[in-house]
Amino acid sequence: MPKVINFSVFLLLVLSPGNSFQAPFGHHAASTTVSSSILQSKINGDDNNGINEKKSWHDYSIDDSYNLIVLGDLHLEDDMTSHHQARSDCISALHHLSLLPCPPTLTPASTSSSPPPFHSLLSTAQNTLGKDLSPAQLSLLRSYQTHGPLTNCHLVSLGDLGRKDIRHEPGDAGTTKSFTDAKTYFDGFSLPHYDVITGNHDLEGLDEFSTDAANLAAWQRTFQKDTPYFSRRVGHRTLLVGLSTVRFRDAPFSSHECWVDPLQLSWFEDVVRRHSAEEGWKIIVFSHAPVVGSGLRVLQNVHVVNGCAWLNHCDGGSRNRFIEIVERNPQVKLWFSGHFHLSHDYEDALCHVGKCTFLQCGVVGKASSRDGRRQTRLVQGNSHTINLYSINHHKRDDKNDEANIRLDAIVDLTTGQIDIKQGYNDYDHDQWFSAYVPKEEDGCFLGSPDCLVACQQTLPSSVCWWHMDDGAVLGLHDGQLVEYDKTTLSPLGIVVTKEQLKGREVLVVEEGTAVVLLEETTGDVEVVHPNDDGSYWRKMQRNKRVRQEEKAREAVAKLWLERKK
Repeated sequence: MPKVINFSVFLLLVLSPGNSFQAPFGHHAASTTVSSSILQSKINGDDNNGINEKKSWHDYSIDDSYNLIVLGDLHLEDDMTSHHQARSDCISALHHLSLLPCPPTLTPASTSSSPPPFHSLLSTAQNTLGKDLSPAQLSLLRSYQTHGPLTNCHLVSLGDLGRKDIRHEPGDAGTTKSFTDAKTYFDGFSLPHYDVITGNHDLEGLDEFSTDAANLAAWQRTFQKDTPYFSRRVGHRTLLVGLSTVRFRDAPFSSHECWVDPLQLSWFEDVVRRHSAEEGWKIIVFSHAPVVGSGLRVLQNVHVVNGCAWLNHCDGGSRNRFIEIVERNPQVKLWFSGHFHLSHDYEDALCHVGKCTFLQCGVVGKASSRDGRRQTRLVQGNSHTINLYSINHHKRDDKNDEANIRLDAIVDLTTGQIDIKQGYNDYDHDQWFSAYVPKEEDGCFLGSPDCLVACQQTLPSSVCWWHMDDGAVLGLHDGQLVEYDKTTLSPLGIVVTKEQLKGREVLVVEEGTAVVLLEETTGDVEVVHPNDDGSYWRKMQRNKRVRQEEKAREAVAKLWLERKK
């Protein structure tokens, strides 16, 4: 860690006539915008243009500049080689990518040209007489003296810390050991601070804790957190906000639904309200699962069918509150989520809705990746620009074994526009296809459903959707009857599976009054009824604790019967 000196002594030394400040730490960042020879000539004052540019740099500030690492589902493994490699890659990337300094005033000229890289500003300040240092340079030197090369660098983990495979021993997901092991891993980044939120597996310590509250309290103690959610200011007007899932044993349906409780949701709404766009705030949000309406890729036969794809998936009263907050508040600029263990290489791993960009975060462990790719998100931001990168741990330079760093997109915070830099052409649609999301103009909408929708021959390839007369939205996709959210048209769940539809025709009668399944050979008819709450999709995955208790009782009964034989 860099040695910290008393700043009053530092100021006395710096401001003494004839003195210039030489920081004791070399910055390792490499500029990608200006060659080192040009930078050196400018710093040495070898040409007049260089001198003039050096003077113009005096008021560039890093007070609203930051670099941010976002880790997806961590899932520590017995063999930590991949995780340690990924951590080293992230630290190297933070050194390599300069901070984006902010110009003294936001003008067309300042936004059209690249800002000087951080290490060039640092060199200029270090070689400036103390009496000539600007306030921005003093602030820069103070920050560097305190935090060294990783000044203004942050990290957020999206949770799911422990082993993915449950062995009923310490280190499993949700155990105290999984939390302490993860803390050791995060501490190894040697950053000034980091933040963590819970994922669905972080409350899965069923063998160690009897309640969700006790499990969550152990997680909070480990990371010294007063609440499971957080907000952290990383600049004058940039705020990081994290939301945690807080139930597993108490879930009414799937224990793996990521659920934000009403108290936390009210807190989030209040935080967004108090940091308004009119006052120039930019908010970056983190949650383990994405929000309904984000447009991110979800796995229909994994998360959609089990009712755990979206935040508050099974809670129809609060499920849409998150996207409604985003749509009402243009200061919410980015929203990161994980949960699906998919890479950044799909075209819907990054979606822009209104003024907000939603991003899927990949994993770093080999055992956790669904598609074999290992990636981390890196954000390079300031008051008016955000650069979004992927650190590709699975793609490495043949000569120096460094991970590939890819620029995916640039967000203009002034206009709200996003410039996509990455072409998505190296993935397999057939294996990890995106769940279908209806659109008004997609040509698949049935305006007045009162007909045969699909027969046995056309069912596998049919893609269509319609409104029921009670307001529900149903459709056919991938040979299944699916329900979609009324407002966002995001997939909610499976109403009738492929197996259940085999040999049947699907009809919608009386303009959406009912869905009828007709057995083609016998003529048997089944009417698809809504659930008690008005939804149609079937809650197929039940609470894990309940299922475990049932299995335990069955095992006891089986042993008793065997003894009686």
